Amino acid sequence: MTQPLFRYHPDPVATGSAVSTDEACVLCGVERGWRYVGPIYGRQADVLCLHCIASGEAARALTGYAEFPCMFTDTVDVPSEVPFAVVEEVTQRTPGFHSWQQPYWLYHCGDGAAFLGAAGYVELRAYPDALEMIGEDLHRLGWPADQADEILRRMDRSGEPTAYLFRCLHCDAHLASWDIG
Repeated sequence: MTQPLFRYHPDPVATGSAVSTDEACVLCGVERGWRYVGPIYGRQADVLCLHCIASGEAARALTGYAEFPCMFTDTVDVPSEVPFAVVEEVTQRTPGFHSWQQPYWLYHCGDGAAFLGAAGYVELRAYPDALEMIGEDLHRLGWPADQADEILRRMDRSGEPTAYLFRCLHCDAHLASWDIG
């Protein structure tokens, strides 16, 4: 069955945010072949389809908040030039992703970036701009250069520390955040 397209998370199956299932979605009652397995900040749903995320039905049905619900990712460090509609789409109608700590989305060129998945040093070597971004973050946090370099080289896509790779939808720059358990 055809899955919805997500501008900010182009392949939730490849990133591990959706897995195969033969169960029906608890919200729409339809068996769509895939269920969301990423974070939900609200009432939990055993089987949630990607269609209910894309339509916003999941955010409406599972959140108990009267104000702006952040269902699938948090609103951390959103640049002021990013329109509210983009933040709304990223947090309420885009599958999130698991991280060691709390995941947050990256933004660039006044828009949300596309989440490409977890990455280790091996994968990041193809994206020097993403490696540089993590290095700058480590430097800003006060890590000595030799320790920062060691952290970068130890990054593992399925272990820790790990990086989360994004791509700007406008200039194609690669961005990354990092996490450790």
